[in-house]
Amino acid sequence: MGQGLGTLLGLITAFAVTFIVLMFGSIMPNDLIASTIVDDFLVTNELEIRLAVTGTILFPAPALLGSTSLGSLVGYGAPGGTVLMWLAWGIGGLVAGLMTKEIFPGILSAVFSAIVGAFLTWLLFFMISPSFASTGIMAIFQQGSLIIMQAALEGTVYPAIACAIGGLLGGAITRDR
Repeated sequence: MGQGLGTLLGLITAFAVTFIVLMFGSIMPNDLIASTIVDDFLVTNELEIRLAVTGTILFPAPALLGSTSLGSLVGYGAPGGTVLMWLAWGIGGLVAGLMTKEIFPGILSAVFSAIVGAFLTWLLFFMISPSFASTGIMAIFQQGSLIIMQAALEGTVYPAIACAIGGLLGGAITRDR
C-alpha cells in the first residue's frame, strides 16, 4: 500500500508545488519560472487551462532526443525544461519515497508518479481540445491526440531523473535500520 499511496502523493505534490509557485509567479524570480509562462497561467481563470500550463512545465521534452516539447506543440506554457520542473519533481519524488519507507520501492514509486502524470496530462489536453467535443471518444486514436501523448511521454525523461533522486532520498530517510 505504501508504493501506491506514494505514487499518488508524489504526483499530487509535484502538481501542487508547481501550481502554487505559478499562483505567486509574479513575485518569483525569472530564473525559477519565466514571466511568459506565468502570464499564460494567470491570463485565464479556467482550472483546466491552468492545469494544462502546469502540465507543460512538468513534462518538458529533452533536447537530446530532438523531440517537440509539449508546450511548443500546444502553443502555450513552457517550451522547455525549467528549474521549477526539477524542484517540483524532486519534492514529489521525496514524498513518494517517504511514503514507501524503502529505497528501491521509493524510486519506483516516484518514477511511476511521473509516468502516471504524463498519461493524465495527455488526457487533460485531449479533453480540453475543441476537436473532442465534435468527434467523440474515437478522437483519442487520431494523430493529433497521439502526438500529444508522445510529447507527454517523451517529457518524462527529466522528471524521472528528478523523481528517482527524490525517491532515493525519501526511501533512504525512512527505511528501517
